[in-house]
Amino acid sequence: MTKILHVAIVDDWEASRPFGEYEVSTRAVPFVDAGFVHATTVDRLPEVLGRVYGSLQLPLVLIVLDVEELQAAGIEVVLEPEPRVLAPLPTAGPAVVTELPLERDGSGAWQSPQTLP
Repeated sequence: MTKILHVAIVDDWEASRPFGEYEVSTRAVPFVDAGFVHATTVDRLPEVLGRVYGSLQLPLVLIVLDVEELQAAGIEVVLEPEPRVLAPLPTAGPAVVTELPLERDGSGAWQSPQTLP
């Protein structure tokens, strides 16, 4: 299983659930404007959290995605140079491995989870 990660604002992710699709590319950028959903890898997550979300005070959730399950659902995924999902994300089903709330450390920086499923 190849996993990629997407950082979402909790309110955006929860608001998408009734529709079955999450249509946000990244912070303040809708899918319709970008044409894809930004994703990242485990090793790049700290950089994304700091650079893109460092100043954000809203709660975040880390969405762990299974690339093969996305592709099985007919959703194209590009892995290089940065992971991108070329369709809105499903909010449930086998492609969504797990959702992990993100927290800040003592200095106020977003923390990467210690382990991922």
